[in-house]
Amino acid sequence: MIKAGMELTLELDRENKRESFKAKIADYAENKIYITYPVGNESNQVIFLLKEEELFANFIDKDSGDAYLFRTKVLGQMKNKIPLLILFFPSEDRLMKIQRREFVRVKTALDASLKISGTYFPTVTKDISAGGCSIINRHTQIKKGELGEVLLVLPFSSKDYLYLTLPCRVVRNFEKSKMHLISLQFLNLSSQEQQQLTRFTFEKQLEYRKRGLGEIN
Repeated sequence: MIKAGMELTLELDRENKRESFKAKIADYAENKIYITYPVGNESNQVIFLLKEEELFANFIDKDSGDAYLFRTKVLGQMKNKIPLLILFFPSEDRLMKIQRREFVRVKTALDASLKISGTYFPTVTKDISAGGCSIINRHTQIKKGELGEVLLVLPFSSKDYLYLTLPCRVVRNFEKSKMHLISLQFLNLSSQEQQQLTRFTFEKQLEYRKRGLGEIN
């Protein structure tokens, strides 16, 4: 699955700032990958990572076209013709597949606010994925097909909070367990927003697995 020459995307939290970087995989061994020094997606500058620093990484398997996400940390450096970083690589069964057509949906109650036609409707999510979310409907006038924005507050395991304002479309109104819900589809997400949502759902899945809860749809 992992191959030399493959591109790796890294996401790092440092000083309450979240950054994304690109690197190339130069080599790999059991539970280790050797990468070129990462370069910032926006700054285009090399980032120097500290030993034991933790981050998220994702890559695309070119054979299958599937994308995978995993948590990693810096194990050290390696002197070569080109200086390399050594990262921890988990076993393949610990990789989280990023669904491209149907995103993994997790149940979670997040503070949210839906904006339709200039009016804000404070609410709470019922579940979320990297492609959309369901929110509690306390306002029956919201109709299928309407366009708007949804503000979401994502609490990460690092204790940081991320505020995302995402364009969305009302897909349907429905009732589940005597609760009125609205299904929203996120629109025109940037790659960074897609990555942040994927990371959040990934962290939630890890949390629920540790707690032995079945909170994944």
